Amino acid sequence: MANKEATWDDFYARYLEHLDSAYDKAASRKAAILSIKTFVRIAKPKYMRSINTDKIDEFIGIRRKETVINKKRGTVRTISPATVNRELRYILAALNLAADWNYLNKVPRMRSLKPKEKLPTFVTPEHFAAMVEACRVATMPTGIPNVSPAEWWRGLLVMLYMTGWRIGQTLAVRWEDVDLVAETALSQADDNKGGRDHETPLHPLIVKYLRQLEGSFSPTVFPWPHNIRTLWAEFERIQKAATLSDKSSMPKSGKNGGWYGFHDLRRGFATANAASMNLFELQGLMQHKSLTTTQGYINMANKLNKAVSTLFVPELRISQTG
Repeated sequence: MANKEATWDDFYARYLEHLDSAYDKAASRKAAILSIKTFVRIAKPKYMRSINTDKIDEFIGIRRKETVINKKRGTVRTISPATVNRELRYILAALNLAADWNYLNKVPRMRSLKPKEKLPTFVTPEHFAAMVEACRVATMPTGIPNVSPAEWWRGLLVMLYMTGWRIGQTLAVRWEDVDLVAETALSQADDNKGGRDHETPLHPLIVKYLRQLEGSFSPTVFPWPHNIRTLWAEFERIQKAATLSDKSSMPKSGKNGGWYGFHDLRRGFATANAASMNLFELQGLMQHKSLTTTQGYINMANKLNKAVSTLFVPELRISQTG
């Protein structure tokens, strides 16, 4: 039987003590705290007994009407259903603990929001080839011996597009974990979302571009000795300079009509290869813990009707002066 006089502050103090054991990764702990703080700001719980389904529904209703400002793009949009659902998952996990610790008699029911049906963004083969060619305009990173900015970016983009790796784990990969002879790369458990070591076979095209980076004298394959925010700015600059085969400028085809993000390269990998691999093969390459996540990428690929018979190899057109 729960303590009827238990306050939210009582529970929250214990919850914070438990957070490190509940979430291994700092990013997950941060997301959990932000979600709980958002709930507190809106729902204003004082006593634990006041947290019921009505309180959760009230939170959802208010949260869905809130807006977020993108200062970079100068746009304002309402909070998405996906964001609310993510917050609800962290809130539910916290309230399950509250019930286990007898702060709550019953965990309130939560109704997930149905996200808007829309096709995800992904880098098409034509746009990828245009971006690789446009790497000639890159001016960063600087100060890396024997490696030009263009070589660095081409290696990164080819690696991302042909492995499906996330940007964080790619930037973290070390030369000691890359075998260009055996054509493999190891992603350490601490550097990837899956939380386990994962060895990926490298296509010869990836090996070709990685060999151009071997002389950098850096422990990591893709060192970025600058503020990490400039990485995204430089990626956008490359896209702005990209031209298609008909010499027209590459259009903005990313999320909300903006430029591509690095995760669009990961979706491009899944879209190009989903039809040629079974569910388990694609799960292994994309390093998903759950088959359900992998199935979502396959469903995306089916919707976009991008089928290939073998591992996709992009045709790259690099000028002799680039």
